[in-house]
Amino acid sequence: MNLRTPDAEYLAQSRATELEVFFSIPIPLVLLTTALRLSVRMATIPKGSLAIDDYLMICATVAAVAVSAVGLGFGAPYGYGRHIEAVSPGDFITFKMGNYIFSHCYDVAIATTKLSVLALYYRIFIIPCFRRLIILTSTFVVLWFLLMELVLLLGWQPIQSWWTGNGDDAIHITWFAYFTNITNMLTDLWIFIMPIPVILKLQTGMNRRIGLCFLFSFGLGTCAISAVRLRWVFSMISRDVTWEEVPLGILSAWEACMGVLCGNLPVVYRALKGFYVKLISGPRGQSQERISLQHGGSLQNSSHESHAGEIRSVGWAHLKSGRADMEVT
Repeated sequence: MNLRTPDAEYLAQSRATELEVFFSIPIPLVLLTTALRLSVRMATIPKGSLAIDDYLMICATVAAVAVSAVGLGFGAPYGYGRHIEAVSPGDFITFKMGNYIFSHCYDVAIATTKLSVLALYYRIFIIPCFRRLIILTSTFVVLWFLLMELVLLLGWQPIQSWWTGNGDDAIHITWFAYFTNITNMLTDLWIFIMPIPVILKLQTGMNRRIGLCFLFSFGLGTCAISAVRLRWVFSMISRDVTWEEVPLGILSAWEACMGVLCGNLPVVYRALKGFYVKLISGPRGQSQERISLQHGGSLQNSSHESHAGEIRSVGWAHLKSGRADMEVT
């Protein structure tokens, strides 16, 4: 095996700017979209009371911001983005401790985002069999999260091995990373395609059904990031970890960010659509479209009688405003 003798040019290489840019951008993105979500919710629900999916998304936002913040604070300042030969032992230990905190924040962000999306499904789809499926999926997500946290907290060796570990412990951690990342991607895929069969059975226009499918499956973009991230997870056994694992850290932060963005989209899309219509068409372009799935055959709210000719005898739970009618926003 040929080992490279470090020279000055090699030791001077740095990805610090790349890390600072790509860890910084997600922070305003997740804060902005969650703030927009909350403003829409507070403006459209009675007495300004939030639902459990909103609280879970707030937790996901805090965790996603923490992922990027920890990456900024414990990354480039302590050798992340430089070759391992250029990093002092003290800085490397601090970097590994930061990586341990980063992993916890990542786990919380990913799990709470999934649970927020599932809670949103439960709130807007009043279909008993679908709700049971949501509960089962949520149970799996909770168990998946607890397993990840248990391994992080206990490990196969004392907790210090996460930032000083070598040998068999590193191999164990790698195999665990394979398992968690593959199941994470598959769970995302499942969650975002779950509502599509329900939407396709709506008795409404094909364009509207296609639009709703696209809206609820937009989160498949998160699956794409997870899939790309697996490329580095599968090659994470590397001596030069501070250099080779830079893409893994960046993709982890962006996966948490995209999860929050996609989880907020079904709630804020009406506000964004209304803004676009006002911008293009003025006051006349304002629309009060309502997409309903009715659990029965008649509309129970008399304020929506004008839409009865368009949305009739749907036979499912409905998506519109009001406590009993379960709103999208």
